[in-house]
Amino acid sequence: MARSDEAYRQYVPGFDISIEKNTTSVPRDGKYYLVRGGQVVKAFRTLKQADAAFKEALTEAGYTPRPVEKQAKSATEEDIERYLDAKDVYWAESYKYRGKGGKGGRGGV
Repeated sequence: MARSDEAYRQYVPGFDISIEKNTTSVPRDGKYYLVRGGQVVKAFRTLKQADAAFKEALTEAGYTPRPVEKQAKSATEEDIERYLDAKDVYWAESYKYRGKGGKGGRGGV
């Protein structure tokens, strides 16, 4: 968990809108600030509130995220990924099938 006195900044390159906390542009009071054009627009107590205002400001400014291009995987890469997933599931559930053993531990008296 982040400490309350650490600096925080969230922005999108090319847009002069950001969320800042404890930076040189905003007061060091632990609040999140919506900054537009170098000017503080509004202060928020939580990041969730600031993020909602940030997304709204970006929408008003005409920001639309670029679609993510997903490259197709080769059959070999898919096989390897499927194998690794199956192995993860096996080891995550292997504790269920562990032998309980009996009295005496290693089979001694």
